[in-house]
Amino acid sequence: MAAIWCVFRNYAAHAVEIGGDITPRPLFFLKPMSAIVQADAEGQADFGLPDPHDEIHHEIEMVLRLGADLRPESVCIGNDITNRTRQSEAKAKGWPWTEGKSFRESAILGTWADWEDVEYVLQLSVNGELRQHASTALMIHDIDTQLSTLCDWYALSPGDLVFTGTPEGVGEMVEGDVVEAALHTVDGRLVSILHSRIV
Repeated sequence: MAAIWCVFRNYAAHAVEIGGDITPRPLFFLKPMSAIVQADAEGQADFGLPDPHDEIHHEIEMVLRLGADLRPESVCIGNDITNRTRQSEAKAKGWPWTEGKSFRESAILGTWADWEDVEYVLQLSVNGELRQHASTALMIHDIDTQLSTLCDWYALSPGDLVFTGTPEGVGEMVEGDVVEAALHTVDGRLVSILHSRIV
């Protein structure tokens, strides 16, 4: 069965905005398969919030799907939904972060495309307001480093997904918001889209 691996603080500006440190090697957390909401062919993937009273944040990421050789086979834009209220409580009390990061419908996936080993640009807007925009060239731990770490420490499988980190600009979402995201090559070619409404 496939796993969902999510790298921890892989963009320096995001680490700064949440008051976190930068790790000397890639660190990962996991999401269950029940977290996935897969977009349709037009990129539509509506989702709900676990608790409308909690503060829920978007975190746009490039997501890889591994092939039989455990190398990237496909790529899409993804939204790592974070319950910041539950995560902050867990941090303060030294509890696991599972409740804040791995709940149902917390891994929203856009349309898939064949992987190319090039520089990509991620962007996300909420209700038409641009919130996140960055190049994958800004990643602290590149793709090869992430995958070699996963292979050294864990047993990867074909079909595993790797969320490769979010850049700065994470922010709150509420019911009724329209969240749109895209992945482009650095020369502007559209690779993956994600259109979401929070229901």
